Amino acid sequence: MQRKILSMVIASVVTLGVSVQVTAETTPEDAKGYRTSVMTALKGHIGASSMTVRGLVDDHGQLVGHAAGLASTAAELPHIFQEGSAVDESEALPAIWDEPEKFAAAIAKIQDTTAAFVVAVEGGDQATIDGAFRDVGMSCRGCHDDFRVAHD
Repeated sequence: MQRKILSMVIASVVTLGVSVQVTAETTPEDAKGYRTSVMTALKGHIGASSMTVRGLVDDHGQLVGHAAGLASTAAELPHIFQEGSAVDESEALPAIWDEPEKFAAAIAKIQDTTAAFVVAVEGGDQATIDGAFRDVGMSCRGCHDDFRVAHD
């Protein structure tokens, strides 16, 4: 009986700890840091996919993982641009928050093209893969053109 009560107490404490963590207020600095991490992951999958698609490295099955990583990371994009998180040297432009419908459409396009890239890679036809990857690049560029600080 004591063991059962102890188990229930431990479960309650763990649940409370998780609940507190989930509902914790995210600071603008933490939101920007998380966004930077997500975008860095996205950049890594783009770079690795590009090297593989262009035949600069052999595909030993890694392209499907990078394509899935792109789609998974793209799914996180709507959640990483917290209002007020353009702190320090943020590359996020105010247009993200000033034009939320346009920004949401740009993110939806990235999500659509990365999902299509996964399907293309799984299909194995190189011409389809090339076209799908080109579409991913164009959707990323479209978002960067309007919503990110320009790079020289």
